[in-house]
Amino acid sequence: MNKISLLVIDDHPLFRQGVADAVALESDMKVVGQASSGDQALDLIRSTKPMIVLLDVNLPGMNGQQITHQVTQEKLPARVVLMTGYDDIEQALHAALAGAAAYCSEDIEPKTLLRIIRDVAEGGI
Repeated sequence: MNKISLLVIDDHPLFRQGVADAVALESDMKVVGQASSGDQALDLIRSTKPMIVLLDVNLPGMNGQQITHQVTQEKLPARVVLMTGYDDIEQALHAALAGAAAYCSEDIEPKTLLRIIRDVAEGGI
């Protein structure tokens, strides 16, 4: 079975590491990298070609929506799950328009995030 390869991109080190650690506990998932800024994120997406990118909306440099748009424009194989601390309909709309496969609030339960990752990896949501 191929593992779901993921990048975790967030400018808050403790949150980023917590998400990476939670995902790494899953036997069908593998974190292949982490970044804290938009510019680092795009370089890492291009070089590692992960299946899934867990991407914060608010980042220094390029924001999550700009990165998602660039991933879509370049037809990179990664599918983006945008995450934000500001869960509102406008953010969700911008995420969809940018090409995100899914959108969720950062106060999501770990089990729910893992389900979303698996759904997105299978081509859903």
